Amino acid sequence: MKVWYDGGHIDMEIGQEVTVFRCGSGLSCFGEPGKLARVTAQHLVFITESGATVKTAKDNIHCVIGRAKKDGYGVSPKTFEAFTHINREAVRFWDEKTCTFVKR
Repeated sequence: MKVWYDGGHIDMEIGQEVTVFRCGSGLSCFGEPGKLARVTAQHLVFITESGATVKTAKDNIHCVIGRAKKDGYGVSPKTFEAFTHINREAVRFWDEKTCTFVKR
């Protein structure tokens, strides 16, 4: 399928490896590898190594939705090894009720 990424369309397939990341303060970047698990009518659903689920719009990989958007995560079609300055960290979301990070 064709997905908009970085000013053009790219091809993505089920099972394709991606990187789910967030930028910290300064130039630090944190993330982990993930895979495209499934495609719904409106979303691409990615599952990370730690089991977290991140969704994007079906036609635009930059448009992250839900809790991942709120916590500042993004998805890149590059593999984790292609990044030179990234710290491996499990994707985790802030739970406002318990005031702790949770992995979902």
